[in-house]
Amino acid sequence: MVAATITEQLIIILDRGLIFVNQACAIAERYFFIYNKIIIDNLFSMKKIYLSLLIIFIFSAIPALAANSATKKVWKPLVPKGYAPITWAAAPGIASFYKAPADNGAIDFLTRIYLPQNQINFILATSSPINLNSPDSNIISSSSSAIVSSSNSGADIVDFPNLSFKRLGAETAKIIDPAIKFLWDVSFFNMKTGFSDLSMAAKYTFGTSTIISSGSRSVPDMGLERRMLIINNKAGLALIKDFDPTVFVDKKSGDQAVEGFSPSVAKSDNAGGGASRLFLGVTTSSQELIIYCSQLATVQEASDALLAAGVPLANQLEADGGGSASCGYNLPGQYFIEPTRTLPLLMGAKTIIARGVANAATVNVRSGPGTKYPIVTKLTKGTPIIAMEEKNGWYRIGENQWVIKTLIK
Repeated sequence: MVAATITEQLIIILDRGLIFVNQACAIAERYFFIYNKIIIDNLFSMKKIYLSLLIIFIFSAIPALAANSATKKVWKPLVPKGYAPITWAAAPGIASFYKAPADNGAIDFLTRIYLPQNQINFILATSSPINLNSPDSNIISSSSSAIVSSSNSGADIVDFPNLSFKRLGAETAKIIDPAIKFLWDVSFFNMKTGFSDLSMAAKYTFGTSTIISSGSRSVPDMGLERRMLIINNKAGLALIKDFDPTVFVDKKSGDQAVEGFSPSVAKSDNAGGGASRLFLGVTTSSQELIIYCSQLATVQEASDALLAAGVPLANQLEADGGGSASCGYNLPGQYFIEPTRTLPLLMGAKTIIARGVANAATVNVRSGPGTKYPIVTKLTKGTPIIAMEEKNGWYRIGENQWVIKTLIK
């Protein structure tokens, strides 16, 4: 599609260029004929020079045309068979659908998120969870072993602490980060007073740090077939594959990740096979994250819904099939959990307004949109960035991280 678009644009440029060359030569012929016969004799040579310059210009413009065509790609979400669009709950790069039950069953919801247009992040009540492995239950800080570094890319997941997170509700999450366009629950967890620890692993980026929680890793859960969702916000891509602790921990694989079950695991099915379900899927393009939620569905029904949305079985993850998923929408936002329910970790999608790279040898990243704010880190030339907000000529590229727009290409 991009190649066809470029070809069409080149044809238009060539046609216009030839018209310009002919007109230029005609003008030259009219005005210079009475003065110098030699100029007329050289018009053909001039025409060849004009055409040569035009060809050079066209070939130099091809990369820009290709980039422009890719940037302007229009995302057209596939409507799953049997589903209808929820037209009042939408955002750039996000499309939601519902399927009414045939009898007295539950409504099924399915949302497609186009990752090149959205950033996915965990939302926490606080940035400092409690380390349950520590005798004094110390608070995780930037110096903790929970922080990912290049030296522990080969570490096992059990090398990281089991973190306990303060629970929060959906409405609170939207107050914490008003830029959220879509919100959902994604992690298995154990209930505790005030705080809750995760059953399985999670990796998230907060500011300039990436933190990993191993989860409680109960023996029954570890005996089941597990998978992982990894999101690379910088590339606008995601993947779901069998759980691999080395890949999960590796900072290069992605900045957000969560461990879950394979869709073959019949987690908490009732006598009739049904339970509340939350399944995640990634399309074969790796550019779409699909979220399925139902108050009552079997594992097979949830998996079939993702298949209808174009997600192969190998790209599916059971995120919360333990009977605790709650599905619903709320204006002016939208989410797959009830407003009154409190959870330790939520995931949210936020619209990206621009992608680019640092275009200077060093680009200062400041805590606010202006030079009066302190420098928190620096970017080297070519470092990719994603911008979630623009203010006074500055891009917000992360939590309390701003760069001046003119230094981003």
